Parts: sequence; C-alpha cells; structure tokens
Amino acid sequence: MKEHIWIPSRGLRLSAMLHQPAEGRRDTPLVICCHGFTGDKVGANQLTLNLAKKLAQAGYYALRFDFLGSGDSEGEFAVDTIVSGWQTDLRNVVDWVNQQARFAETPIILYGHSLGGLIALTALPNEPKIAGRVVFAPVLYPVANFRDIILGPELWAQSVAGKLIANFFAKGFYLQDQFVKDLLASDYDPIGEATNLQKPLLIIHGTADQAVPPAGSEELLQKYVGPKEIHRPSIDHVATGSIEVLPQIIIPWLDKKFK
Repeated sequence: MKEHIWIPSRGLRLSAMLHQPAEGRRDTPLVICCHGFTGDKVGANQLTLNLAKKLAQAGYYALRFDFLGSGDSEGEFAVDTIVSGWQTDLRNVVDWVNQQARFAETPIILYGHSLGGLIALTALPNEPKIAGRVVFAPVLYPVANFRDIILGPELWAQSVAGKLIANFFAKGFYLQDQFVKDLLASDYDPIGEATNLQKPLLIIHGTADQAVPPAGSEELLQKYVGPKEIHRPSIDHVATGSIEVLPQIIIPWLDKKFK
C-alpha cells in the first residue's frame, strides 16, 4: 500500500510517497529516499520507485520524495535547486516523520543517489533517529564534479558570471546561478563531514559510472570510521538495465543490520 503526502518546506510543499509493508510494526525501519540532480522520486527507469516497492515487500517502510522544484513538488527547478535548500528539504521530511505517532519508535535509514548522496551524508549529522545511511554513486567532490563533468567548464563559467544556463549533461533543464554560487560559497565536504558519523554506512558505486567518478566512494570508504561496506557492481550511474541490483544489495544489508 502507498500513500501520497504533502510536506511543508521552504514555504512550499514537497510531494512524497509513503510505501507501507503488509505488517509494519512501531519499530519497523523507514528508508527515506533522496533523488539526484535533475532526478525525481520515481527515478531513471523507475529506479527509486522499484527500490521502494521492493523495500515494502521486504517488510520496510519507504518514503520517496521530490526536492522543491523537482518532480511533483512545488517550486521551480531553475530557482529552487540549491544544495542548502535540499538539505533543508530533507530535514523537513525527517521532522515530518518524527511528528507522526505511528513512527515514534521507527529508526530512519537515509538513502541518497548521486547529489542525494551528498545530502544524505551532510544534512542531519546529529539526528538521533537516523540509524544508518545508504549512498548510491554519491557526489563527494561537488565543485569538481559539476564543473568538469555534469555542467562542464563552459556552462560552469557562465553560471559563475550570473547567467542562466541550460541543456547540461544531455538534459533540457534551466538553472540560475544560485546552485553554482552556493557550491563555491559553502565548500561542501561530504567526506570530511562523514568522518564524524558513527552509524552503519553502505556505499554502492557502479564501475561503469561516467557521471560521478567512483574514486570519491573509495576515499569515503577509507575515511569513514563507523561500520561500513562497499559494493562495486558493473552498472552505470542510473543502473541502466539493472535496476534490480540496488534492492539485491540494500535489502540483505538492512536485514543484517536492522531486522
């Protein structure tokens, strides 16, 4: 069973879908799914939707949502897409979960894909109900990754100069300058911040990923001091043709750590 929910954030509303297991208990873990840049809560090739369904079938709650300006959420991608704003969105989603009586004893697992992985690692370092984190192809060197690959040097320079940019990484999105300027001003360091985390961490990074270099995940693995595990499947950035790989890795890990 699934339930659509509107969650307030940044003066607007996030569109979220809650997948419920057949026999959820008060202490059944809930996985919150964070999509990536230009993504949404369904995911490429229904990647995130498929993961949420499989999680519910395996006995877990799954909550997938769209950041403001993405998918079915309110806002505009060009103006509302900003890492600091995405961090706020995730905090508001977790706050909503914490306000629900049915989830009073529910441990939370954060799952983040690509830029959503950066958010999952940095947004809530001190939230006591977060019991673990899963990151798939996480963005860990955000400035270099967006400057050199995702946007490219030309569009990056235009955005730094305050210009509206479009058509990056074969996507037809528009983006104003707040995203790049926030990356530069905030100097996000998800690997450094993750060294302060202690909860179990699962890293998944495909060896055929052309969007986000796997080297970042290897450094994260080396520097993370809590319980950690990495999988390196032969898939690309969105698991094209192999969407079953994610639940096949994630569900056994959840069973081992939290069930």
